Amino acid sequence: MQLALTDQPILLNREALATAEEQQAISAAQLPDPKLSVGLRDLPFDRGEAFSVRDDSFTTFTVGVSQDFPRAEKRRLMGERKRLDAEMEHYGLLNDRRVIARDTALSWLDVYEAEQALSLTHELASESTLQVQSMESGYRSGRNSQADWLAAKVEADLVNDKEQDWQHHVERMRAALSRWIGASAGRPLAHEMNPTAEAAELARVVEDIEQHPAVSGVQTQIEASRNDIAQAEQAYKPDYSIEAYVGHRPAYADLAGIQLSVALPFFTGKRQDPELRAAQLRSKAAQDRREDLIRDLRAQATEDFIDWHHANDRATTFEKEIIPEAQRRIAAAQSTYAAAKGSFDAVLLARRTLLEIQIQKLALLVDTARAQARLQYFVSSGELQ
Repeated sequence: MQLALTDQPILLNREALATAEEQQAISAAQLPDPKLSVGLRDLPFDRGEAFSVRDDSFTTFTVGVSQDFPRAEKRRLMGERKRLDAEMEHYGLLNDRRVIARDTALSWLDVYEAEQALSLTHELASESTLQVQSMESGYRSGRNSQADWLAAKVEADLVNDKEQDWQHHVERMRAALSRWIGASAGRPLAHEMNPTAEAAELARVVEDIEQHPAVSGVQTQIEASRNDIAQAEQAYKPDYSIEAYVGHRPAYADLAGIQLSVALPFFTGKRQDPELRAAQLRSKAAQDRREDLIRDLRAQATEDFIDWHHANDRATTFEKEIIPEAQRRIAAAQSTYAAAKGSFDAVLLARRTLLEIQIQKLALLVDTARAQARLQYFVSSGELQ
């Protein structure tokens, strides 16, 4: 998990986006850039003074500077909106970290399960090979029947095929793990998985959900939608701009001037009113989205908590009851066969059943760890206690 959270492209992307929004928050609150204008005014184009800048007393070369002045509250709101966008990216980053940690743990468990199943199958394959050699020797000396020898060979072939299948799974699961940790996915895994810690009580998990980054991100969206409403309300208030200029007339006195322009939001029915209604609807949608997300996360956490208890209880039963019984079954079948009172098929069936039971127990242990990894996604603290 630590490897996956280090130099992770997804996280670097989020960090860059959050920084970009923070930078835009600074510029969004500033006045627009001033504008420089140059021009030629009142140039005649007919009669005797046509296109002359000297014969006509009104023709003027002008240079001016203008500045738009959006209302201070509008600028503040625009800067605040970008700051909220940056905050949403920050919560997205925190959520991504949890998702990556969870998915990396699940991917690691996939590799672990495949490798442990491969190891169990390999042990049985080795035993089956020795069994075939022993049965062949017994058959040639007349102690064993041809049917028992062939049955041992078929069983060995089936176990070898299962071993190859698990090897295939190991390679695929390691390839999937490389999605999160790159070449480190080829490193050897621990031979034994550490016992899983007691999963957090569901009540604590549910309490933490409202502080979950995904929920906090939607809460920030609600704040951003309220900002949009405030901006839409500000649109009813006019902005203004000021322009100052000087004019040069070649044959006459130079001029100077200043003018004020004011926006006239008269036609609000088709501009400001629809924008305000749209902002209000988006705000309502964000609030509904938050409530839906909380319900969804609570349901997921409850399911994972149930899965954890179920898999943990079953794994305990397998460990204490089912596996010992399967081992006693093998011993009984072997004793019966050695006393010429039972068939060799019963021995093979008992051994095959034990392998299946061991793989089932392994799957349950891994399912317990998977449920805990999924529960970790909902908890704000570092580890489940």
